[in-house]
Amino acid sequence: MEDLSYSALVRERFEKPGNAGRLLGDVVTGMAGEKAHGTRVEFDFRLRDGRVERARFRAYGCPHTIAAASWVAEQAEGRDLEEQGWLDPHALADVLELPEYKLGVLLVVEDALRDATSKALRI
Repeated sequence: MEDLSYSALVRERFEKPGNAGRLLGDVVTGMAGEKAHGTRVEFDFRLRDGRVERARFRAYGCPHTIAAASWVAEQAEGRDLEEQGWLDPHALADVLELPEYKLGVLLVVEDALRDATSKALRI
């Protein structure tokens, strides 16, 4: 049986997700996952001088998915696009106190971040 207890940080970010929504205008969007498979994450980046000026996310999935996407969107702001690989899914699992079997959710979040970053680098 699945453990449905969530860490305080996951509950907080699920109930009041920071950076949720869509950015309009000149933005780069990265995405990964499929709703049909239970997890879908999209990130919008507004760029300025090679940095992520603003980041927003949209996510479909469990509370862990939404909490992780929220955390990543907030952490992406201000980062240099050349700073590849800053997200370590195992470290994020520790921050959010996710059970090991939820690592797949974090890999979808990481893939969406990589997709947005790689598209931004091509501009």
